[in-house]
Amino acid sequence: MSPIVMRLALPALCFAGALVFRNQLLNLEPGNNTKDLTFLLLQLPYILLALAAMLALLSNHAVEAGATISMLCVYWLIQTQLQIPLETQPAGQIYYLLNLSVPCLLLSYAFIPEQSCRQPLGLVAIALAPVMVILLARTLAFDSDLFLNSAQQALSNSLFNGHLPALSTALYLVAFGTCIGLCIHRQKPLESSLLGCILMSYTTFGWIHLTNISAFMFAGIGMLLSINLTGSLLSIGYRDELTQIGNRRALKQRVKTLRGSYSVAMVDADYFKKINDQYGHDLGDQALRVIAGLLRKTADGGRAFRYGGEEFCLLFKGKSSQEVIDILENIRQEIANYDMVIRDKKHRPKASKQGQKRRGASRRNSDLRLTVSIGVASSDNSGQFDQVLKKADKALYRAKASGRNQVRAA
Repeated sequence: MSPIVMRLALPALCFAGALVFRNQLLNLEPGNNTKDLTFLLLQLPYILLALAAMLALLSNHAVEAGATISMLCVYWLIQTQLQIPLETQPAGQIYYLLNLSVPCLLLSYAFIPEQSCRQPLGLVAIALAPVMVILLARTLAFDSDLFLNSAQQALSNSLFNGHLPALSTALYLVAFGTCIGLCIHRQKPLESSLLGCILMSYTTFGWIHLTNISAFMFAGIGMLLSINLTGSLLSIGYRDELTQIGNRRALKQRVKTLRGSYSVAMVDADYFKKINDQYGHDLGDQALRVIAGLLRKTADGGRAFRYGGEEFCLLFKGKSSQEVIDILENIRQEIANYDMVIRDKKHRPKASKQGQKRRGASRRNSDLRLTVSIGVASSDNSGQFDQVLKKADKALYRAKASGRNQVRAA
Protein backbone atom coordinates (compact mmCIF):
# COMPACT_ATOMS: atom_id res chain seq x y z
CA MET A 1 0.00 0.00 0.00
CA SER A 2 1.39 3.41 -1.01
CA PRO A 3 2.22 6.02 1.67
CA ILE A 4 -0.43 8.38 0.26
CA VAL A 5 -3.17 5.75 0.56
CA MET A 6 -2.01 4.92 4.09
CA ARG A 7 -2.15 8.58 5.16
CA LEU A 8 -5.64 8.98 3.70
CA ALA A 9 -6.90 5.64 5.03
CA LEU A 10 -5.66 6.02 8.62
CA PRO A 11 -8.08 8.88 9.57
CA ALA A 12 -10.95 6.93 8.01
CA LEU A 13 -9.99 3.78 9.95
CA CYS A 14 -9.82 5.68 13.27
CA PHE A 15 -13.18 7.30 12.52
CA ALA A 16 -14.74 3.92 11.65
CA GLY A 17 -13.21 2.37 14.76
CA ALA A 18 -14.74 5.08 16.94
CA LEU A 19 -18.18 4.45 15.41
CA VAL A 20 -17.88 0.67 15.87
CA PHE A 21 -16.72 1.14 19.47
CA ARG A 22 -19.70 3.41 20.16
CA ASN A 23 -22.13 0.92 18.63
CA GLN A 24 -20.72 -1.95 20.70
CA LEU A 25 -20.87 0.00 23.95
CA LEU A 26 -24.42 1.22 23.37
CA ASN A 27 -25.58 -2.36 22.76
CA LEU A 28 -24.41 -3.51 26.19
CA GLU A 29 -27.09 -4.22 28.76
CA PRO A 30 -27.38 -1.57 31.50
CA GLY A 31 -25.54 -2.36 34.71
CA ASN A 32 -22.69 -1.34 36.99
CA ASN A 33 -20.12 -2.47 34.44
CA THR A 34 -21.69 -0.20 31.83
CA LYS A 35 -21.40 2.78 34.18
CA ASP A 36 -17.75 2.02 34.81
CA LEU A 37 -17.10 1.69 31.07
CA THR A 38 -18.85 4.99 30.42
CA PHE A 39 -16.74 6.73 33.05
CA LEU A 40 -13.55 5.28 31.56
CA LEU A 41 -14.71 6.24 28.08
CA LEU A 42 -15.14 9.89 29.11
CA GLN A 43 -11.54 9.90 30.45
CA LEU A 44 -10.05 8.07 27.46
CA PRO A 45 -9.73 11.15 25.18
CA TYR A 46 -7.88 13.00 27.96
CA ILE A 47 -5.45 10.08 28.30
CA LEU A 48 -4.86 9.59 24.56
CA LEU A 49 -4.57 13.30 23.77
CA ALA A 50 -2.23 13.89 26.72
CA LEU A 51 -0.09 10.98 25.50
CA ALA A 52 -0.02 12.40 21.97
CA ALA A 53 0.89 15.86 23.30
CA MET A 54 3.75 14.35 25.31
CA LEU A 55 5.02 12.47 22.24
CA ALA A 56 4.89 15.68 20.17
CA LEU A 57 6.75 17.71 22.79
CA LEU A 58 9.39 15.01 23.35
CA SER A 59 9.99 14.70 19.61
CA ASN A 60 10.12 18.52 19.30
CA HIS A 61 7.16 18.73 16.87
CA ALA A 62 5.64 22.05 17.87
CA VAL A 63 2.87 22.15 15.25
CA GLU A 64 1.67 18.64 16.12
CA ALA A 65 1.83 19.56 19.80
CA GLY A 66 -0.27 22.66 19.13
CA ALA A 67 -2.90 20.68 17.20
CA THR A 68 -3.07 18.05 19.96
CA ILE A 69 -3.40 20.63 22.73
CA SER A 70 -6.11 22.34 20.68
CA MET A 71 -8.13 19.12 20.54
CA LEU A 72 -7.58 18.64 24.26
CA CYS A 73 -8.95 22.12 24.97
CA VAL A 74 -11.93 21.58 22.66
CA TYR A 75 -12.84 18.28 24.33
CA TRP A 76 -12.53 19.89 27.77
CA LEU A 77 -14.92 22.68 26.70
CA ILE A 78 -17.40 20.16 25.32
CA GLN A 79 -17.37 18.15 28.54
CA THR A 80 -17.57 21.13 30.88
CA GLN A 81 -19.76 23.60 28.95
CA LEU A 82 -21.83 21.71 26.36
CA GLN A 83 -23.48 18.96 28.40
CA ILE A 84 -26.70 20.98 28.60
CA PRO A 85 -29.20 21.96 25.84
CA LEU A 86 -27.67 24.35 23.32
CA GLU A 87 -30.59 26.74 23.79
CA THR A 88 -29.18 27.40 27.26
CA GLN A 89 -26.64 30.21 27.57
CA PRO A 90 -23.69 30.47 27.43
CA ALA A 91 -23.65 26.92 25.99
CA GLY A 92 -25.19 28.09 22.70
CA GLN A 93 -22.66 30.87 22.27
CA ILE A 94 -19.71 28.63 23.16
CA TYR A 95 -20.94 26.03 20.68
CA TYR A 96 -21.34 28.67 17.98
CA LEU A 97 -17.84 30.07 18.51
CA LEU A 98 -16.25 26.61 18.68
CA ASN A 99 -17.73 25.33 15.44
CA LEU A 100 -16.47 28.46 13.67
CA SER A 101 -13.00 28.53 15.20
CA VAL A 102 -12.08 24.81 15.18
CA PRO A 103 -11.93 24.33 11.37
CA CYS A 104 -10.04 27.62 10.99
CA LEU A 105 -7.65 26.65 13.78
CA LEU A 106 -6.94 23.21 12.30
CA LEU A 107 -6.47 24.68 8.83
CA SER A 108 -3.98 27.22 10.19
CA TYR A 109 -1.82 24.40 11.57
CA ALA A 110 -1.58 22.93 8.07
CA PHE A 111 0.18 26.07 6.83
CA ILE A 112 2.54 26.65 9.75
CA PRO A 113 6.00 25.41 8.69
CA GLU A 114 7.74 22.77 10.76
CA GLN A 115 8.93 24.32 14.02
CA SER A 116 10.77 23.21 17.11
CA CYS A 117 9.20 23.81 20.50
CA ARG A 118 11.79 26.51 21.25
CA GLN A 119 11.23 28.64 18.16
CA PRO A 120 8.88 31.65 18.49
CA LEU A 121 6.40 30.38 15.89
CA GLY A 122 6.49 26.94 17.54
CA LEU A 123 5.60 28.49 20.89
CA VAL A 124 2.76 30.39 19.21
CA ALA A 125 1.43 27.11 17.74
CA ILE A 126 1.51 25.43 21.15
CA ALA A 127 -0.11 28.33 23.01
CA LEU A 128 -2.69 29.23 20.35
CA ALA A 129 -5.62 27.14 21.64
CA PRO A 130 -5.17 27.87 25.38
CA VAL A 131 -4.94 31.59 24.60
CA MET A 132 -8.13 31.38 22.53
CA VAL A 133 -9.94 29.62 25.39
CA ILE A 134 -8.83 32.33 27.83
CA LEU A 135 -9.93 35.09 25.44
CA LEU A 136 -13.29 33.37 24.96
CA ALA A 137 -13.82 33.12 28.71
CA ARG A 138 -12.85 36.76 29.28
CA THR A 139 -15.08 37.95 26.41
CA LEU A 140 -18.16 36.12 27.69
CA ALA A 141 -17.43 37.29 31.23
CA PHE A 142 -17.38 40.88 29.96
CA ASP A 143 -20.64 40.52 28.02
CA SER A 144 -22.55 37.27 28.48
CA ASP A 145 -24.92 38.01 25.55
CA LEU A 146 -22.37 39.30 23.03
CA PHE A 147 -22.86 36.47 20.50
CA LEU A 148 -26.40 35.51 21.54
CA ASN A 149 -28.26 36.68 18.43
CA SER A 150 -25.70 35.19 16.04
CA ALA A 151 -25.70 31.88 17.90
CA GLN A 152 -29.50 31.61 17.94
CA GLN A 153 -29.76 32.47 14.25
CA ALA A 154 -27.03 29.96 13.35
CA LEU A 155 -28.65 27.13 15.33
CA SER A 156 -31.95 27.74 13.56
CA ASN A 157 -30.27 27.31 10.13
CA SER A 158 -28.54 23.97 10.64
CA LEU A 159 -27.94 21.51 7.77
CA PHE A 160 -28.06 17.71 7.24
CA ASN A 161 -30.28 17.00 10.28
CA GLY A 162 -27.44 18.12 12.52
CA HIS A 163 -26.66 21.25 14.50
CA LEU A 164 -23.97 22.88 12.36
CA PRO A 165 -25.04 25.99 10.40
CA ALA A 166 -24.18 26.55 6.74
CA LEU A 167 -21.15 28.76 7.45
CA SER A 168 -19.56 26.21 9.79
CA THR A 169 -20.25 23.38 7.32
CA ALA A 170 -18.61 25.41 4.54
CA LEU A 171 -15.55 26.04 6.71
CA TYR A 172 -15.25 22.34 7.50
CA LEU A 173 -15.56 21.42 3.81
CA VAL A 174 -12.84 23.91 2.84
CA ALA A 175 -10.56 22.64 5.62
CA PHE A 176 -11.26 19.00 4.70
CA GLY A 177 -10.59 19.51 0.97
CA THR A 178 -7.44 21.52 1.65
CA CYS A 179 -6.02 18.86 3.96
CA ILE A 180 -6.73 16.10 1.43
CA GLY A 181 -4.82 18.09 -1.20
CA LEU A 182 -1.92 18.76 1.17
CA CYS A 183 -1.90 15.11 2.28
CA ILE A 184 -1.44 14.02 -1.34
CA HIS A 185 1.01 16.79 -2.27
CA ARG A 186 3.25 17.02 0.79
CA GLN A 187 2.83 13.46 2.08
CA LYS A 188 3.46 14.30 5.74
CA PRO A 189 1.82 12.73 8.81
CA LEU A 190 0.60 16.15 10.02
CA GLU A 191 -1.94 16.49 7.20
CA SER A 192 -3.25 12.99 7.91
CA SER A 193 -3.71 13.93 11.58
CA LEU A 194 -5.46 17.20 10.72
CA LEU A 195 -7.71 15.37 8.25
CA GLY A 196 -8.90 13.06 11.02
CA CYS A 197 -9.31 15.94 13.47
CA ILE A 198 -11.52 17.79 10.98
CA LEU A 199 -13.64 14.73 10.16
CA MET A 200 -14.22 13.67 13.77
CA SER A 201 -14.71 17.16 15.20
CA TYR A 202 -17.26 17.86 12.44
CA THR A 203 -19.13 14.69 13.41
CA THR A 204 -19.00 15.70 17.08
CA PHE A 205 -20.40 19.19 16.59
CA GLY A 206 -22.88 18.16 13.91
CA TRP A 207 -24.46 15.43 16.02
CA ILE A 208 -23.55 16.57 19.51
CA HIS A 209 -26.95 15.44 20.81
CA LEU A 210 -25.95 11.77 20.42
CA THR A 211 -24.94 10.01 23.64
CA ASN A 212 -21.21 10.45 24.39
CA ILE A 213 -20.44 11.19 20.72
CA SER A 214 -17.64 13.57 21.72
CA ALA A 215 -15.91 10.92 23.84
CA PHE A 216 -15.86 8.37 20.99
CA MET A 217 -14.77 10.87 18.34
CA PHE A 218 -12.06 12.50 20.43
CA ALA A 219 -10.77 9.10 21.52
CA GLY A 220 -10.42 8.38 17.79
CA ILE A 221 -8.57 11.70 17.36
CA GLY A 222 -6.23 10.83 20.24
CA MET A 223 -5.54 7.41 18.73
CA LEU A 224 -4.84 8.90 15.29
CA LEU A 225 -2.48 11.54 16.66
CA SER A 226 -0.65 8.98 18.80
CA ILE A 227 -0.18 6.61 15.84
CA ASN A 228 1.13 9.34 13.52
CA LEU A 229 3.47 10.77 16.15
CA THR A 230 4.81 7.32 16.99
CA GLY A 231 5.41 6.79 13.27
CA SER A 232 7.28 10.11 13.11
CA LEU A 233 9.47 9.09 16.04
CA LEU A 234 10.28 5.77 14.36
CA SER A 235 11.05 7.64 11.14
CA ILE A 236 13.48 9.90 13.00
CA GLY A 237 15.24 6.88 14.45
CA TYR A 238 15.35 4.74 11.32
CA ARG A 239 15.41 7.18 8.39
CA ASP A 240 18.27 9.37 7.22
CA GLU A 241 17.09 12.98 7.33
CA LEU A 242 19.12 14.19 4.34
CA THR A 243 18.45 11.41 1.82
CA GLN A 244 15.12 10.09 3.19
CA ILE A 245 16.24 6.45 2.96
CA GLY A 246 16.94 4.03 5.80
CA ASN A 247 19.97 4.67 8.01
CA ARG A 248 22.45 2.22 9.55
CA ARG A 249 20.08 1.45 12.43
CA ALA A 250 17.37 0.54 9.91
CA LEU A 251 19.86 -1.72 8.11
CA LYS A 252 20.64 -3.56 11.35
CA GLN A 253 16.93 -4.10 11.99
CA ARG A 254 16.45 -5.34 8.42
CA VAL A 255 19.33 -7.80 8.82
CA LYS A 256 17.51 -9.49 11.70
CA THR A 257 14.80 -10.62 9.28
CA LEU A 258 17.20 -12.16 6.74
CA ARG A 259 16.69 -15.82 5.93
CA GLY A 260 18.53 -17.83 3.29
CA SER A 261 20.85 -16.27 0.72
CA TYR A 262 21.29 -12.54 0.19
CA SER A 263 23.76 -10.07 -1.31
CA VAL A 264 25.22 -6.87 0.08
CA ALA A 265 26.55 -4.07 -2.09
CA MET A 266 28.59 -1.17 -0.72
CA VAL A 267 28.32 2.01 -2.79
CA ASP A 268 30.74 4.91 -2.32
CA ALA A 269 30.68 8.31 -4.05
CA ASP A 270 33.94 8.98 -5.89
CA TYR A 271 35.96 12.13 -5.11
CA PHE A 272 33.25 13.37 -2.78
CA LYS A 273 35.66 15.49 -0.73
CA LYS A 274 36.63 17.39 -3.89
CA ILE A 275 32.96 18.13 -4.58
CA ASN A 276 32.55 19.58 -1.09
CA ASP A 277 35.81 21.56 -1.30
CA GLN A 278 35.19 22.95 -4.80
CA TYR A 279 31.43 23.51 -4.81
CA GLY A 280 30.48 23.65 -1.13
CA HIS A 281 28.54 21.43 1.23
CA ASP A 282 25.16 22.42 -0.20
CA LEU A 283 26.02 20.84 -3.52
CA GLY A 284 27.58 17.91 -1.67
CA ASP A 285 24.25 17.34 0.10
CA GLN A 286 22.46 17.62 -3.24
CA ALA A 287 24.80 14.98 -4.69
CA LEU A 288 24.04 12.58 -1.84
CA ARG A 289 20.30 13.07 -2.37
CA VAL A 290 20.71 12.37 -6.09
CA ILE A 291 22.64 9.16 -5.42
CA ALA A 292 20.10 8.00 -2.83
CA GLY A 293 17.21 8.73 -5.21
CA LEU A 294 18.82 6.81 -8.06
CA LEU A 295 19.68 3.89 -5.78
CA ARG A 296 16.08 3.68 -4.63
CA LYS A 297 14.77 4.02 -8.19
CA THR A 298 17.06 1.55 -10.00
CA ALA A 299 17.89 -1.03 -7.31
CA ASP A 300 15.35 -3.50 -8.79
CA GLY A 301 14.39 -5.33 -5.61
CA GLY A 302 17.28 -4.08 -3.51
CA ARG A 303 16.78 -1.99 -0.38
CA ALA A 304 18.93 1.15 -0.12
CA PHE A 305 20.41 2.47 3.15
CA ARG A 306 22.77 5.31 3.94
CA TYR A 307 25.63 3.64 5.76
CA GLY A 308 27.47 6.83 6.70
CA GLY A 309 29.00 9.89 5.05
CA GLU A 310 29.08 9.32 1.29
CA GLU A 311 28.74 5.55 1.65
CA PHE A 312 25.55 3.61 0.93
CA CYS A 313 24.50 -0.01 1.28
CA LEU A 314 22.19 -2.07 -0.93
CA LEU A 315 20.62 -5.24 0.44
CA PHE A 316 19.27 -7.86 -1.98
CA LYS A 317 17.29 -10.69 -0.36
CA GLY A 318 17.35 -14.08 -2.08
CA LYS A 319 19.92 -13.08 -4.73
CA SER A 320 23.57 -14.00 -5.22
CA SER A 321 26.26 -11.51 -6.19
CA GLN A 322 26.27 -12.81 -9.77
CA GLU A 323 22.51 -12.20 -10.03
CA VAL A 324 22.85 -8.56 -8.99
CA ILE A 325 25.95 -7.62 -11.01
CA ASP A 326 23.87 -6.39 -13.95
CA ILE A 327 21.60 -4.40 -11.61
CA LEU A 328 24.61 -2.75 -9.96
CA GLU A 329 26.17 -1.99 -13.34
CA ASN A 330 22.94 -0.30 -14.40
CA ILE A 331 22.96 1.74 -11.18
CA ARG A 332 26.56 2.79 -11.80
CA GLN A 333 25.73 3.93 -15.34
CA GLU A 334 22.60 5.81 -14.26
CA ILE A 335 24.59 7.79 -11.69
CA ALA A 336 27.50 8.41 -14.12
CA ASN A 337 25.09 9.70 -16.79
CA TYR A 338 23.30 12.05 -14.41
CA ASP A 339 24.15 15.73 -14.98
CA MET A 340 24.31 17.72 -11.78
CA VAL A 341 22.80 21.21 -12.00
CA ILE A 342 25.06 23.78 -10.37
CA ARG A 343 22.83 26.69 -9.40
CA ASP A 344 24.33 30.17 -9.45
CA LYS A 345 22.09 32.06 -7.04
CA LYS A 346 23.83 35.41 -7.59
CA HIS A 347 23.14 35.42 -11.35
CA ARG A 348 19.85 33.53 -11.30
CA PRO A 349 17.42 35.13 -13.79
CA LYS A 350 14.08 36.44 -12.61
CA ALA A 351 12.17 35.21 -15.67
CA SER A 352 11.16 31.56 -15.33
CA LYS A 353 11.55 30.79 -19.08
CA GLN A 354 15.07 32.21 -19.12
CA GLY A 355 15.87 30.17 -16.02
CA GLN A 356 14.61 27.00 -17.71
CA LYS A 357 16.86 27.64 -20.72
CA ARG A 358 19.86 28.09 -18.45
CA ARG A 359 19.04 24.97 -16.48
CA GLY A 360 18.81 23.00 -19.72
CA ALA A 361 22.18 24.33 -20.81
CA SER A 362 23.75 23.45 -17.46
CA ARG A 363 22.51 19.89 -17.82
CA ARG A 364 24.06 19.53 -21.26
CA ASN A 365 27.35 21.17 -20.40
CA SER A 366 27.78 20.49 -16.69
CA ASP A 367 31.42 19.94 -15.71
CA LEU A 368 30.35 18.04 -12.56
CA ARG A 369 29.77 14.34 -13.03
CA LEU A 370 28.88 11.99 -10.21
CA THR A 371 30.37 8.53 -10.20
CA VAL A 372 30.30 5.72 -7.67
CA SER A 373 32.39 2.65 -6.95
CA ILE A 374 30.56 -0.50 -5.90
CA GLY A 375 31.63 -3.69 -4.15
CA VAL A 376 29.29 -6.67 -3.73
CA ALA A 377 29.39 -9.94 -1.81
CA SER A 378 26.82 -12.69 -1.19
CA SER A 379 26.11 -14.85 1.84
CA ASP A 380 25.83 -18.18 -0.01
CA ASN A 381 23.60 -19.41 2.84
CA SER A 382 26.48 -19.17 5.30
CA GLY A 383 28.42 -16.59 7.23
CA GLN A 384 27.35 -13.75 9.50
CA PHE A 385 26.17 -10.47 8.02
CA ASP A 386 29.24 -8.64 9.36
CA GLN A 387 31.47 -11.06 7.44
CA VAL A 388 29.52 -10.56 4.22
CA LEU A 389 29.68 -6.78 4.74
CA LYS A 390 33.47 -6.94 5.15
CA LYS A 391 33.76 -8.90 1.90
CA ALA A 392 31.68 -6.28 0.10
CA ASP A 393 33.83 -3.55 1.63
CA LYS A 394 37.02 -5.22 0.39
CA ALA A 395 35.52 -5.52 -3.08
CA LEU A 396 34.68 -1.79 -2.89
CA TYR A 397 38.33 -0.96 -2.07
CA ARG A 398 39.41 -2.98 -5.12
CA ALA A 399 37.03 -0.98 -7.28
CA LYS A 400 38.52 2.23 -5.87
CA ALA A 401 42.07 1.02 -6.41
CA SER A 402 41.30 -0.02 -10.00
CA GLY A 403 40.31 3.50 -11.03
CA ARG A 404 36.86 4.05 -9.48
CA ASN A 405 33.49 4.21 -11.30
CA GLN A 406 33.19 0.43 -11.53
CA VAL A 407 31.67 -2.67 -9.90
CA ARG A 408 33.68 -5.44 -8.26
CA ALA A 409 32.44 -8.71 -6.75
CA ALA A 410 34.08 -10.43 -3.79
